[in-house]
Amino acid sequence: MRVLQVLHRKPAFELNNAGFFSRRGDEVSSFLCFAGEPAPDPRELDAVIVYGGFMSAYDDAGHPWIASELRFLEQCMDAGLPILGICLGSQLLARLLGARVYASPAPEFGFKRISLTPEGLADPVLGALGRDPASPGSFLGLEWHSDAWDLPAGAARLARSGAWENEAFRYGPGVLAIQFHLEYTQLQIAANLAKGGSDLPADPEAEDPASFAAPGPRYDEIKRSMERLLEGFLAGAGR
Repeated sequence: MRVLQVLHRKPAFELNNAGFFSRRGDEVSSFLCFAGEPAPDPRELDAVIVYGGFMSAYDDAGHPWIASELRFLEQCMDAGLPILGICLGSQLLARLLGARVYASPAPEFGFKRISLTPEGLADPVLGALGRDPASPGSFLGLEWHSDAWDLPAGAARLARSGAWENEAFRYGPGVLAIQFHLEYTQLQIAANLAKGGSDLPADPEAEDPASFAAPGPRYDEIKRSMERLLEGFLAGAGR
């Protein structure tokens, strides 16, 4: 399968999904719109994953490439490509669908439980994350965001956290957006905190950064969830 990863920084570490794609034999390419790369032809792709970044989805003045990336994502939607948006990726998709994206009144930082709505439990992709008998209907997510989106008109809300209602949505059969992260590794979090630890989301229930970045089974758990998410997302793309 031809999978495009839309990145908003030059990767310093492999994401959780690198081994997943290689085991499947997918053809994975990257698009760095922010670096001035030309947009690929959506007709040459099977699925698109839009990752996160530290910029705001509404900061066109500070990041003029955002308009170009939105045009590319619109072309992908028009072509019927399955699109998965993660954090900033979800915010860009929400904006493209006409919803408001803004500084969140409930910023989040650290590992949080994500609860599925009835629509989320029934979702063919996200629903697979809530089937653990130990915690039915919920799963562990990693949060690091100061911005949020309103639910786009015509979209289904799939998940919420304890602090915020809008953690995931589906729009039509092809667009899936999640505010939380499952793709980060412990090395990435530790490196990001080392570089920008003074500029963290103002979460009143924020996890201690040292605890957040420490190795442990939680990173193994979100890796398993990321692979389940990708399995379902790409299965839908194959159909």
